[in-house]
Amino acid sequence: MQLVSRPQQFNNAILLMPNLYGNIISNIACGLVGGPGLVPGMNIGEEYAVFETGTRNTGTSLTGKDLANPTAFIRAAIDMLRYLGLDSYADKMSDALFIALTERKLHTPDIGGSCHSTDIVDAVIDLMQK
Repeated sequence: MQLVSRPQQFNNAILLMPNLYGNIISNIACGLVGGPGLVPGMNIGEEYAVFETGTRNTGTSLTGKDLANPTAFIRAAIDMLRYLGLDSYADKMSDALFIALTERKLHTPDIGGSCHSTDIVDAVIDLMQK
């Protein structure tokens, strides 16, 4: 409940917990910042790393409808590039995503827009090629 009622007390905090509670907390945190389509996630091990969306509730009911927000997936790719030391590529992708979401105002229905998933992905690709 503290995470919902006073989230600021967890700024710059690391929360360590078992997988079940981690899933619950990550779902709550994603809801606090705008929804599951916006937040990337990463699991870093000693030998391997996995980059994915921050929650497992990422719009599976939207499959095939071209309406799911691709932002979390793109941000996960950016995190992966940074992890691999490919910062210039990560910066380019991050800048392209920022422009697509802010200047071009490409928003999927989950955040109040009417764009399709492919509109955002195509814009990011286009901006990265410039």
